[in-house]
Amino acid sequence: MNDAKEWRMRDATGGTDARPPVELLVIDRPGVSSGCACSATDPALPRFAGDLEWLRWRGVTVRRIDPRVTGNELGGDADALAAVAAHGYESLPLILVDGAVRHAGSYPGRATLAAAVEAAAERSSLSGQDAGLPE
Repeated sequence: MNDAKEWRMRDATGGTDARPPVELLVIDRPGVSSGCACSATDPALPRFAGDLEWLRWRGVTVRRIDPRVTGNELGGDADALAAVAAHGYESLPLILVDGAVRHAGSYPGRATLAAAVEAAAERSSLSGQDAGLPE
């Protein structure tokens, strides 16, 4: 497997698990990730931010899009545009893992995020093996 495309998820014992890279995209409610002190803050946000950092430490690529900053074009991200077109802005936040919507309408907990990322990593590993991709 190409080392540039490989990620290593740290497990509880400090070992690593070679898996394909996984990307998690958060399409936030407008303004929540802006840091504006005048906006009402969802009490789940600090916990959620910590959970995203926890995923980053485990090798997951995490990106966040704030529609208030990027506008309705969502920074030109095709997956984000498709997800919002299918689910609507009222369903924000949307959590996408490798381009597929895995959670909508609230900020999920660490266990939900970890399960979605693990499932995506497993699918990527299996599809790579089934396709006979070179190691």
